[in-house]
Amino acid sequence: MQDALVAAADDLVGDGIRETGIPLSDTLRHYMAITIARFMREQVRVDRLTIRVVSAMDRRAAPAEMRALADTCLIACSIFEKRLRRAGGSLRHYSGLGQTAYGAAALTEQAYSFPHMRDVIAAATGNPPEGVRDLIDAARAGSSKAADRLADEGVIAFPTQKFFH
Repeated sequence: MQDALVAAADDLVGDGIRETGIPLSDTLRHYMAITIARFMREQVRVDRLTIRVVSAMDRRAAPAEMRALADTCLIACSIFEKRLRRAGGSLRHYSGLGQTAYGAAALTEQAYSFPHMRDVIAAATGNPPEGVRDLIDAARAGSSKAADRLADEGVIAFPTQKFFH
């Protein structure tokens, strides 16, 4: 991978960390920089992402394939969130897919930190959630930044499951 792309991606991650105030381990910061740099060269395929992840899980795909799918979920949730919504998906759904795929790839730190990594990349690329509906979806997907913004407005993002019939 070209050093210039990794350096640019690392600068982007640093900007997102400063913008959000979310502290990330050096491991996560470098992982994100390499991931972003890879997607600077490759096309992000968000079409049929759910089907691709479920299919890979069903056939117990190799960790490298699961990692690639998880990375795609991370980039899609961070940069192409509006496109995912137009396709009828929620940030919560695709974040869950990404976390599950990272877990299947034995990348535990990435799985648990998915919402924080997403917040950092979204802030760095100018794609933070906008509007109450998007903020609620992001908070339900684990975004501490969205939850904080909602709390400032006196809104709590409860789960969407029905407790009564």
